[in-house]
Amino acid sequence: MIIALHGGLPVEMLYGLGGGFFVAVIYFIFAHYKMGRTEYYNEEFVYFPSIKKLGLYLVFLFVNSIIGYVVFLISAFIIMGLTQI
Repeated sequence: MIIALHGGLPVEMLYGLGGGFFVAVIYFIFAHYKMGRTEYYNEEFVYFPSIKKLGLYLVFLFVNSIIGYVVFLISAFIIMGLTQI
């Protein structure tokens, strides 16, 4: 795959970026769903003070953002590779 300077992005790259974004969004939804279903969240986390809840949630978002970025890159490269076949 060669990126042409005059023709824009190749179709494979557009498919890869779109597919990678879709997979990353699905990962975020799945991670939030699994966190909300844990016993710790339902029995202990609800009794924490609001500022501690906010801090823990921001740490959760930060860690999941890093993991989501890695998931995005891996899935984008896989989808780009599959569309070239």
